[in-house]
Amino acid sequence: MLVAVCLTALLLTGCGATLSVYDYTEDGVRYHMYELSIDETTVKSMESSAITDPDGEKYTVQSYFARLFDDYGYSLVSSTHTDGKYTVRYRRQVTDGGELAELGTKVDFTTTHTENPFIRTYTAVSANPFNGVRENYDNVQPLRSSTVLERIKNGAVAHDEHGETVVSLHAIDEAFPYLKGTDPDGLLLNYVRYGSDRMESSGSKVKSDNGTAYVFSRYFDDTDTYIQYQYKRAVPYGWYMVAIAAGALVFGLIILLTRAKKDKPTLLDRFPYNPEEYRDYDSHLPTKL
Repeated sequence: MLVAVCLTALLLTGCGATLSVYDYTEDGVRYHMYELSIDETTVKSMESSAITDPDGEKYTVQSYFARLFDDYGYSLVSSTHTDGKYTVRYRRQVTDGGELAELGTKVDFTTTHTENPFIRTYTAVSANPFNGVRENYDNVQPLRSSTVLERIKNGAVAHDEHGETVVSLHAIDEAFPYLKGTDPDGLLLNYVRYGSDRMESSGSKVKSDNGTAYVFSRYFDDTDTYIQYQYKRAVPYGWYMVAIAAGALVFGLIILLTRAKKDKPTLLDRFPYNPEEYRDYDSHLPTKL
């Protein structure tokens, strides 16, 4: 959510900005990876208006987010400039729901099912994790800077031994005045989960080298949306009954065929036979001389 929020306040309507949060497990450890993608033209406009950071260097988009994420224990995965976009990825191990749950809504699926004798259909529904983020962002109070949303909106400040205020990170629109007065409503937010290829969902299915991903998209507004999966499982007892019935039918056919075969005289019933049993002793047939 970091980047979500981070992005959230950051990337404005019509600027071609997208924030994608990947929820996945690697080697038994769950991670959230935040991917922020911004049009190069927007990046250039932001950086051309940038002020000097606390270290005396002009802010860049990369240095701003590096400072922000570093404070929350996120590590840089990649940073690229391709296809007219600047894309950066940060990730961190998830504990409980992570920042996304704290700033928005925890992903918590409620599962129901319907069934027939053979197939059970499961439907899993959860609130979109970005529900509530815009409201929380709009309600950020001045001077507060403990959460990501607050830090993006107000910056990060502290007090030295003399009681003087020290800025360690400027608010996003202070660091980049180009963003002042912009509305982040147009920021596209994607929540991405990996799962079985055989599921259906309310999102978009995307295949990649890492498997099948389900992408749930929405904008940075105050609309509540939901994510839904649907998948099927075999009902064992239905198939067991079919197997038993099929076995009984085969057994019955074998019995019927066996009995029908016994009712018919066979060659062994008729041949060879003992002629003496059928000789007519009272007839006097001419004999061959």
